[in-house]
Amino acid sequence: MSTFVIVIALMAALALACVVPPLLTRRATPAPGATGTAGTAPTGLVRQQPRLALLLALGLPAAAAAIYLQVGRPDVLTMPPELLQAAATPTDHGPSEADIPAMVEGLAQRLRNEPDNIEGWHMLARSYSAMNRYADAAKAYAHLAEKLPQDAGVLADYADALGTAQDGKLDGEPERLIERALAIDPQQVKALALAGSAAFAKNDYARAEQRWTAVLALIPADSEFATSTRAGIAEARARQGLPAAVAVLSGTIRLAPGTPAPAPGQTLYVYARAADGPPMPLAAVRRQADALPLSFTLDDSNLLAAGSKLADTPKLVVGARISASGSATPQPGDLEGQAAAVAPGTSSIVIELSPRNASQQ
Repeated sequence: MSTFVIVIALMAALALACVVPPLLTRRATPAPGATGTAGTAPTGLVRQQPRLALLLALGLPAAAAAIYLQVGRPDVLTMPPELLQAAATPTDHGPSEADIPAMVEGLAQRLRNEPDNIEGWHMLARSYSAMNRYADAAKAYAHLAEKLPQDAGVLADYADALGTAQDGKLDGEPERLIERALAIDPQQVKALALAGSAAFAKNDYARAEQRWTAVLALIPADSEFATSTRAGIAEARARQGLPAAVAVLSGTIRLAPGTPAPAPGQTLYVYARAADGPPMPLAAVRRQADALPLSFTLDDSNLLAAGSKLADTPKLVVGARISASGSATPQPGDLEGQAAAVAPGTSSIVIELSPRNASQQ
């Protein structure tokens, strides 16, 4: 898209260069047969027209863009080049949704003569998956697996497509592909997630919990994937007759650059509250403010109200405060800080403490 914009900008600049300068130039030659009097311009003499020049300079590019948005296909600018090349014709303004199947088939035909076009085969496999043609996607991934036998991601994608084509069943070849992927990369997220699903289908709930717990450490804690993974872990534990896993928040508290160290023996409060709720902490712990940085943990044993759980709150704000007076009420001069909102179970949280201003509530 950037190349397209640059070309359009250059063309607009060239057009303006031809039109605008004459409007800003005063010509002294009168038109044929023109006459004039002192202090007035001869009839027919061309004057400067700065307003018209400004109007063209600003309006011409804007008008061109507006016309293109109406009659052109700006969505084509972000489409994969492989698909565009597969369907392009000299009179096209760009493909429509109805063109996609033909484009994919055109790409497939071209790739039959380009077995080493790795990016093209990736594109074909992903396109088939997006079209729910999982058997065809599996064949494309099989070709990629032959070309890239040590690519754990390709093997995981192959297993996923093959399993989906088999009505979601991962036993057999999909499971063998999953284990191959994990042997190459034990932290391949899709392979770990599929391994958990395969174990769960075999009623091996402990192994499913192990695999899915490993996934949680590798993905954003507040993502939908993490939420569904935690739900899977909870179900696997329930199938084992185990209580739901306790959400533990952990991390490090340190001083912000330039912040003086607190005096020994001051009180440190660490708390967690709902990001989209009242300011009252859900859980808190009080410690002595020893040498910083220091590590902390918060879990359901630190809850301030019975009957609730940290895992019940989708987003949590974790903060800390060092009180010179020892009071739980914030005071000017306290050292305090908060981390960005996180999901329950997040580790490696970093909180930086700096002096509290008198204007802060």
